[in-house]
Amino acid sequence: MRKHSLSPTVSSGVNHPRNGFRVVLALALSLISFRGLATTVVAPEFDSLVAQADYVVRAVVRSQTAEWRIDGPNRHIMTKVALDVTEVIKGTPPSPLVLEMLGGSIGKYRMVVEGTPSFIVGEESILFVHGNGRQFFPLVAIMYGMYPIALDTASGLRLVHRSNGSPLYDVKDVSQPMTAANALGQGAARPLTSAEFANKIRASVSLHPVLPPANAN
Repeated sequence: MRKHSLSPTVSSGVNHPRNGFRVVLALALSLISFRGLATTVVAPEFDSLVAQADYVVRAVVRSQTAEWRIDGPNRHIMTKVALDVTEVIKGTPPSPLVLEMLGGSIGKYRMVVEGTPSFIVGEESILFVHGNGRQFFPLVAIMYGMYPIALDTASGLRLVHRSNGSPLYDVKDVSQPMTAANALGQGAARPLTSAEFANKIRASVSLHPVLPPANAN
């Protein structure tokens, strides 16, 4: 597992350390002070990615809505992303499914959490959701929890990509740094289809079931 020590900082750029990915918050027009807020994202292995997810869905972005949130004397922007779920791969997501995340745009104000992947209305992705409503970005390992699906017009197949746009050839590639080429999967004939990826997720769930607490009734 790749790991990088936490070193909080605020910057206008994104730092890509070799063994992790630092997400830095930059707020235009100084709406609220987030000085010192930063987090290091550890690239998870595939089984860990699956295990950490509260639920995994294949879904299409229906809409995005930004709103102000008041926190004492401060205010910040939150965005709600409404999803149309086309397939439940793991767990039991709520219906309707609306993800909440820090950042967004309202009028002339724009709040950006650098390093987080973007949601695009109409785009379909496989999402590993964790901590929705409790974390500032509700995907496992942030950028490692989104896998957009794109139609390959030549083959007619719906192929899976990483959140940085690179094709996903093998589940082992999910732990590769976002700045690195998919060296592990380049020998494959083609990227994984959405159905193949979903089946591998289900297989991981079957092999590593979540056990109830020992004191559970």
